[in-house]
Amino acid sequence: MDTELTGRTAELMLSAALGNPMTTAMYEGLCAGNSQSLVRGVAVCYAPTVAVLRRAATERKNLILSREHPFFLHGGLNYAYTSGGLEAALKDDPVTTAKREIITTNQLMVLRFGGAWDQFNPKAPSLALAQALGLTPIAPALIDRSRGVVCAVTHVALAALAQTTADRLKAYSSRIVGDPQARVTRLAVLAGETDPPAALARLLADPKIDGILAGAGGTVDEVDGAIAYFRDVIATGRKIAMLAIGYGPSQEPGVADFARWVKPLFPNLPVEWWPTPDPSWIPR
Repeated sequence: MDTELTGRTAELMLSAALGNPMTTAMYEGLCAGNSQSLVRGVAVCYAPTVAVLRRAATERKNLILSREHPFFLHGGLNYAYTSGGLEAALKDDPVTTAKREIITTNQLMVLRFGGAWDQFNPKAPSLALAQALGLTPIAPALIDRSRGVVCAVTHVALAALAQTTADRLKAYSSRIVGDPQARVTRLAVLAGETDPPAALARLLADPKIDGILAGAGGTVDEVDGAIAYFRDVIATGRKIAMLAIGYGPSQEPGVADFARWVKPLFPNLPVEWWPTPDPSWIPR
């Protein structure tokens, strides 16, 4: 393959490899930078933070494939919210202005892949998360297109599993909903956010599941989403508990997996996974 590759050509190649997904996610694809710039190298990350952009400029990895949007925008037709108001509010925000300047000055391009990857392989992030924690998922039915995976475990306490996530994923802000000493034998693993509750309810339809390990994230989950739903599941009599490890840390193994999948698409270009450290911690 000729190394004279533009961002737009790279986007088309990636889309074709993903089966030309008809994703309903907003703010996907090449969402920042000049699409006609030549690609010098590829960095794959969870979030295109200022630190990542500066590193990309220094290391000449000017195509950034990221799970999240550089300007904090989300939403899509499958979600109960959109980012139209946020987009308007951030138009003249100094942080977004600074990020745009870094991108423009260094001829960077940011391509968001999250929705397309999830549509192409819905279980990939959760499967990668389970494997990163040393868990072995039970083979799902061929027609199962849900996001979560289920693992059989040997009476492991969620508190011990929280320590495993800290050791293996460097996730230091895990929280437990329910009894931290609950010993689970059938664990559902769900990378990313657990909202809307439908994603969680689908897993809970299996009565043998007595533990959930999820990313969970933010006000949506805390106030009117899956965590509130999960608390009501416990209150209505089910013996079950959840370990919420944080949205970002739960997605990192899947991003690394995506980077390995991407490498053969661009054999003449350097492709690297750049992990994003867990930005938060809980005082003990």
